[in-house]
Amino acid sequence: VLKLMGYTEIDILIIVISSVFLGGIIKGAVGIGMSMFSVPIIAFFLPPTTAIIYLCFPVLSTNILQMQVHKGIGSFRFLPMFIALVIGLIIGCNLILEINFSTISIIIALSIIFSSSFNFLGLSFKNIDPKFEKKITIILGFFSGIIGGISNMYSPYILAYLVGLKLDKEFLIRTMAIMYFIGSIIIYPLWIYNGLGTINDLLMSFFLIMPAIIGQFLGTKIRNKIPNELFTKIILSTLMLMGVSLLIKNL
Repeated sequence: VLKLMGYTEIDILIIVISSVFLGGIIKGAVGIGMSMFSVPIIAFFLPPTTAIIYLCFPVLSTNILQMQVHKGIGSFRFLPMFIALVIGLIIGCNLILEINFSTISIIIALSIIFSSSFNFLGLSFKNIDPKFEKKITIILGFFSGIIGGISNMYSPYILAYLVGLKLDKEFLIRTMAIMYFIGSIIIYPLWIYNGLGTINDLLMSFFLIMPAIIGQFLGTKIRNKIPNELFTKIILSTLMLMGVSLLIKNL
């Protein structure tokens, strides 16, 4: 099929490496976005499940770095949400065998569009009553987990909420890194157990650690040189375009 489209295996390899490298830059610069950026690009040329498995080791490695474990645990504020996320992920991963590739791609696209649109609007949850936050985050975590188990896109909805809380930037980045790490250690083993990844996919994923970390290193360097608000708008615009394009492709 790829040959009929005019792409060779070398072309696809270059596209995959480049997308993960650029995703790493985004991850380093704003703390998030590697999967949301890289998966849709790879999914244009390969099955979405393969695209997601390719991001296994890059996601784990970059988030371990951003968690900054040596600084300790910053807060247990979102622990109920993370527990609900894990439960939802386990359920979602068991539902994926009933979903076709096109539907998975549509879910990914809609999740990206939602997250981008929500953050463009700049809605705020900063003044939310603490009494309701735990209930809201538990529901949010569980719902995100089910969607994530099917598509690996569990972050857009949680991200939209966390950004709306106007958290300190570094605290937000560490919180998101913990969420991605927890999600990854649940999703990838379950997907592979369900036969959605091969040894070759994992070897490719391991190979992609280096471009991801190099990209993340460069992104971290430019984090203080480009106004964060401008850079975020550029990323959101890019993600929106990716999401719309992927949606059109699979409708």
